[in-house]
Amino acid sequence: MSLRFQGLAFSALAWSSLFVSLWLPRLDPQLQLAVLAPLILLLGVPHGALDTVFVRQLTGIQSAVGWSLFMLAYLAAAASVVVLWWFSPGFFLATFLLISVIHFSGDPEGQTPAPFRALYGGAVIFSPLTLHAAEVSQLFSALAGESAAQTTVAALQWAAWPWVAAIGVAAIAGAKQDLARSIELVSLTALLTFAPPLIGFTIFFCCMHSARHVLRTRDYSSAGTLRHLLGIAGWPMLATVAGVAIAWWLSDGKPLEMRVAQLLFVGLAALTVPHMIVVERVRFTGWVMGRRTSR
Repeated sequence: MSLRFQGLAFSALAWSSLFVSLWLPRLDPQLQLAVLAPLILLLGVPHGALDTVFVRQLTGIQSAVGWSLFMLAYLAAAASVVVLWWFSPGFFLATFLLISVIHFSGDPEGQTPAPFRALYGGAVIFSPLTLHAAEVSQLFSALAGESAAQTTVAALQWAAWPWVAAIGVAAIAGAKQDLARSIELVSLTALLTFAPPLIGFTIFFCCMHSARHVLRTRDYSSAGTLRHLLGIAGWPMLATVAGVAIAWWLSDGKPLEMRVAQLLFVGLAALTVPHMIVVERVRFTGWVMGRRTSR
């Protein structure tokens, strides 16, 4: 499967999901979290478990000592995010949103202009604030407290509709150069604007961001098959699931909705930071480099 076909398939899924959502009752946020969090864990998180592919080709690590040092550094970076959230949840929330914009802006393929990438990454944050600010604020409250959540939403909400409008202009202007890329951006924005925030984010994270990264990793490493990549991701994913289980046990006593939201988004943030340290280097040096060095 090519990246272009994957993008068009995601666009079709986004519009289909929006159409189906018109006929479905609005699900309780707690039920949404209970259903969608495992999907994100099983379908979205595994793409980060492929970081060893990039590390092997970028650094040439072969020894057990080298891999042990890498894992310690990876876990230390993840733990620092959890510590930041524990001591300064408001600052954690603002930082998490910023790095999310930067990270998701890497999804468009090819020589995509920087303004287009910025609008794409920002769509994940700003689009849900257009029609679902109250739901977003509720989710943020579980992470950073009600006061910080309301302040953050108020600070961002004023830019939500202008951001969506700018996306429309960018999509029209860029359609002549790359129609598929513009369709992808409009589909992503529509999904995140009109679908409930958790549902929209889950579809985007699993079916666009994660799926695209897996395909890029396949091409970068010349792995040949996705089955081979799943084998590589197996042990890191088992470790991640074990960590989630331990964190769930340690968080006993909190309301269920808060526990799930904190585990989901704090966990994603903790894994995103070391993941970005590895992947952004590949992004800025060019995805094609891996194909050359792996031969």
